[in-house]
Amino acid sequence: MKPKIFLSHNVEDKSFVRRLAVDLEIQGAACWLDEAEMEIGDSLFEKIGNAISEVDYLAVILSPNSTQSRWVNKELEIALSREISGKYIKILPILYKDCTLPPFLAAKLYADFRNAKSYDEKFEQLIKSIGLAFNKNAHFSRRPTGNLGRAIDGAMRMSLPILASPFHRPFQYMGMTIDKVAEITKHQPNRVGNIIIDDENCHMLLESEGNFISSVSADLKKSAPQYLTRPFDSEPALGSLSISLAELELARKQTHCHTYYDHRRRLKITVLCYEDGGPLCVNFTSKYYMM
Repeated sequence: MKPKIFLSHNVEDKSFVRRLAVDLEIQGAACWLDEAEMEIGDSLFEKIGNAISEVDYLAVILSPNSTQSRWVNKELEIALSREISGKYIKILPILYKDCTLPPFLAAKLYADFRNAKSYDEKFEQLIKSIGLAFNKNAHFSRRPTGNLGRAIDGAMRMSLPILASPFHRPFQYMGMTIDKVAEITKHQPNRVGNIIIDDENCHMLLESEGNFISSVSADLKKSAPQYLTRPFDSEPALGSLSISLAELELARKQTHCHTYYDHRRRLKITVLCYEDGGPLCVNFTSKYYMM
């Protein structure tokens, strides 16, 4: 079972945290990141409290910003109360920038990420500390293609929203049962077993084959208009879904369609424009992987 990790941090450290979240997920961990999980109207305290109650680890990103953050301290309080009451949760201090450590964390062994040049070494140690085998190929083969922070910044420059759950990293639904996806997304399947989720920013179709989701497509409404004969940049479109080019291998690039392979998940991912004046669409399928 995947270890579940809550990433407690201050917004000023978001770039580092996004990179860390992607790297952790590539190694097989499941990360809870506020920008991906929170939706408009959610109760912050209730949502965060529920999330912390379900994870195995709370990784606190330590910096001058976070140690002064009311929310980070509240998240630590929740995790500590759980730890003290005997419910299993392990706090992982991650030192990102020089700061005064909270007294109750001073005695804990921390991961030291202050030197960017030693990131890979410290990340491997972190992976092993949570009981995972470090996959060097998955970690190093994704560089230097890009990173999630750059993809998200590109999305913002193009006025593309960073989509939260249920649109966040849609490949997560691939291979899941229809009932499980319906439970997660809170959307029921139609009469043929497909699940359609639609809002002002995205139209997502989760297609079923038998009792499982076999493909996903997401139309990014705010990317319109696109044209078949005009080149486009697929990195911001993927960034809108919190996917980094660093996770993918570019297989083919045409004016209206870019094809990638996600070797870790064995997926074919295409970013394309179907018609003039339409939005960019991102498709995920396992059926045509490496084809």
